Amino acid sequence: MFRWFNEPKIDFMKPRRLFLGLSALACLAGVYACVLLWQGKAKLGTDFGAGVQLRMSSANDVGIDKIRQSLKEEGFPEAQIQEVKDDSSKGFKLIIKIKHDPTKAVGSIGDEVLALFNKNFADSKFTLEGSDEVGPAVSQKLRDDAFKAFIIAMMGILIYIAFRFDFRFGVAAIITTVHDILVIMGIVILSGREFNLLQVTALLTLAGYSLNDTVVTFDRIRENLKFLLKDQTFTDVVNRSVNETLSRTINTSGTVFLTLLPLCFMGGDTLKDFALTLLLGVVVGTYSSIFVASPILVEWNLMSGPKSQGK
Repeated sequence: MFRWFNEPKIDFMKPRRLFLGLSALACLAGVYACVLLWQGKAKLGTDFGAGVQLRMSSANDVGIDKIRQSLKEEGFPEAQIQEVKDDSSKGFKLIIKIKHDPTKAVGSIGDEVLALFNKNFADSKFTLEGSDEVGPAVSQKLRDDAFKAFIIAMMGILIYIAFRFDFRFGVAAIITTVHDILVIMGIVILSGREFNLLQVTALLTLAGYSLNDTVVTFDRIRENLKFLLKDQTFTDVVNRSVNETLSRTINTSGTVFLTLLPLCFMGGDTLKDFALTLLLGVVVGTYSSIFVASPILVEWNLMSGPKSQGK
């Protein structure tokens, strides 16, 4: 394995309380984002927000402002319009998201909007390439199922870590994983990006990635505790373990980061958001393995063990 450092001796645990404080603030932003999500005030995808998503195209570029004004005049004032720019295809492409309207029949909105555009922009010859429609009952079920999937995943992590190591390691791993997910949700939702099932997939993927990175560090801590010397404290062992796994952490995270980077710039519109979430998750997951998971163990040990164990 390529080593970035030759026996590094960085004192990661000295500023641990500063980083734990910063992480706590970031988690509060994530909690606020979750509140917005629960209240339906976040930018939700069609699968979570109940509504219809239309994929339309035309030969000529009409302009987003004209499209928005036309929809507003015809009874769709809250429609979200996004132009799709794809170098591999020609023409003017749009994704239009309209909230669920119980007074309209299923599948009728797409035909209504198409007729509207062909009336107002006859020269552009709009076509409806596809539509996805989700009712409020289905969207609520999808939100509930996503929440249940997250809880089940967290319980599985706790049981696995507690069985492999001990309970405090399991709790530290859970807190770290929740930290990563809250921080990423805060970034995604508060930045105005769409939150949908694909984002949930990305978050669960990141939970597994972050856990794997944390387990590697925890495993080294466990091994080093077997050879704890009289002049060493628990804090010293944790700090030494983080240093010993530092090159591995950088190599793994750096490889994943470089793989995701091209997808963020050259992937399709849907893939870009997914790749960006994963990219941010790699950075946050790497940070948390060093500055959240291990410091939690140190603080727990200091509160529960004798004072002679170190600072």
